[in-house]
Amino acid sequence: MMTPAESITLLRHFGYQEREAKFLYLVATHSGIFVRRQYQALGAAKDSARNLAVRALLYKDVKEHLPEQGRTRVYELRGTGIYGALGKEKLPSCKGPGGFLNQTAVRLLTLDFVLAHPDGRYLEEETQKVSYFVQERRISKETLPVRLFHRIPAIETRRYFPEKFPMFVSTGSEGPLVNFTYIEDETLSLAAFSKFVQRYRPLFCALGGNFKLIFVSSSTRSFRSARGIFIKRLSAIADGGESRRLARFFWVRKMAEEKRFAELASQDLVDWQRGLRHYGDPRHERQYQDWKQTGNLPEPEPQAAVVPDPGPQFETFLSMPFIDD
Repeated sequence: MMTPAESITLLRHFGYQEREAKFLYLVATHSGIFVRRQYQALGAAKDSARNLAVRALLYKDVKEHLPEQGRTRVYELRGTGIYGALGKEKLPSCKGPGGFLNQTAVRLLTLDFVLAHPDGRYLEEETQKVSYFVQERRISKETLPVRLFHRIPAIETRRYFPEKFPMFVSTGSEGPLVNFTYIEDETLSLAAFSKFVQRYRPLFCALGGNFKLIFVSSSTRSFRSARGIFIKRLSAIADGGESRRLARFFWVRKMAEEKRFAELASQDLVDWQRGLRHYGDPRHERQYQDWKQTGNLPEPEPQAAVVPDPGPQFETFLSMPFIDD
């Protein structure tokens, strides 16, 4: 894998200046899209940001999108060119039904965060993240957050850290400090954040106090509530409510697998789809198969506090609005 310095040198051969190449490398790594004002975060003038967009369009390295609402142009890296040259997997396209860009806010917030925190040692790819925790930190791979995908019958794919949120290592008072992020989307769903913390709880526990979670949003609306959820989830608990949710998911999943959709309400179908995302790890898959055979749910396990006081492990980051001239 190329180092960032090698990648930037390569992009300069594409006809970009050093600062432009550095910016496009960050886009290819973390977001796949950008707006012009984000290039200005690297110290570029407004005219320079406009010139970069024009040149990238001329070279056919980006596609330009104008969302249905607002006038901010969004530039998306094309599937060939920069991605191929850097040897990076293309980030999923944001193009959605009706031409509107889906997940634009999350992608731009991600890039905003990275531009504002340039000095960390970023774990950019899934393989880098897994290697860091398993090889350097000697943490069991079973502890890492994972989702199972069954795109082809009988073929199972495991994707670790499926959210692809930025993660970097910095120097803490007691050794390396892992900085995790949660990027809030436009739904402002605290339930989604709660499930995220629960998925990462085993890894947080394995790290002891040597981690931090940064809640990233374009609004302060959720900051206080998110902090409360974080502290509650990382405190000592015996979650009987989780067992009830698991039992309901097992039931609706079995009904769906038996094609008994006529017996399911619309909320059942919503809970089924949510459960597939939330309980898509190998541990819950084993529990589901055991439940189908025996009818027995796993007993709720009392969980010790990750750290005595989780509060200092939580921070927030407020991004500026997505406005361009």
